[in-house]
Amino acid sequence: MKLIVWLFLIVIPFISLEICGQDTAHIPQKELNNFFLSLDTLEQQDSLKSILIIDLELQLKNYKMLSQQDSLLLFYRNQETILLNNQIDLHLKRLKSISRWYNKPWVGFIGGVATTVLMVHIIDYSLPK
Repeated sequence: MKLIVWLFLIVIPFISLEICGQDTAHIPQKELNNFFLSLDTLEQQDSLKSILIIDLELQLKNYKMLSQQDSLLLFYRNQETILLNNQIDLHLKRLKSISRWYNKPWVGFIGGVATTVLMVHIIDYSLPK
């Protein structure tokens, strides 16, 4: 059965050529020139479009890389903001514990002057006149 199908498929093209009586078709030279000119134009356009596609794919890769870099920069910027806010909070807590009213320099100065004046008065009153 397969042999008959194969023979049939091989014999039909030869029979159709004999029935038509011609092997080749005659095409005018002007039409051939136009065809080949169009073919050359299409090949050139295809090569240009291939180059454009490659360039656009490269540009797309660059945009993806820039997007990743931007997201990393934003992430690190947010982390930096969080760390700086924590540092500010720590400094404020330190200032609250250190900067009491009695730790100020003017309090020590006034205390020293008052103590000296008081000692002078006590010594002045304790001396016999």
